[in-house]
Amino acid sequence: MKKLIYICIFSLFAVSGIKAQDRTSNPLLLQTWNLSKMDTYIYTYEKQDGFEARREGIRFQKNGKITGNLIKSTLKYDTLEEPATKNEKPDRYIGSWKKASDSTVTLVFPSNTNMTGTFVISKLTENQLKLKKVFSADIEKKLDSIRRTKNITD
Repeated sequence: MKKLIYICIFSLFAVSGIKAQDRTSNPLLLQTWNLSKMDTYIYTYEKQDGFEARREGIRFQKNGKITGNLIKSTLKYDTLEEPATKNEKPDRYIGSWKKASDSTVTLVFPSNTNMTGTFVISKLTENQLKLKKVFSADIEKKLDSIRRTKNITD
């Protein structure tokens, strides 16, 4: 009898642990996120009630739609720049998102390809979201060779 109870308890924790790792189905994702920090292809967002006029952000919706408050600049998302400067005002774009795996989402913005791509949800809490852009193997290989040739310890 004790063995059966232990098996039931272990099964319950195992199932809840597996379910907790599915970040793309987490209801915390479905809200408005404003960009607070941008590193090399890692975007850190903080939860907000709505978009701020001069800050970039994204809003995930249940029906697979996504709204983006994004800058038009094609170089903006490929550099180490800080979020939007005072002179740049983000525009509103409508796109779609879908679950690629338990911790990966694919974003598509047809009229602004800056944030189109596959992203790993590396952190999702009540107040913070971190997305890391995923590249194909050949692009990753090129990026690795660039990283090796540059002195990144400065």
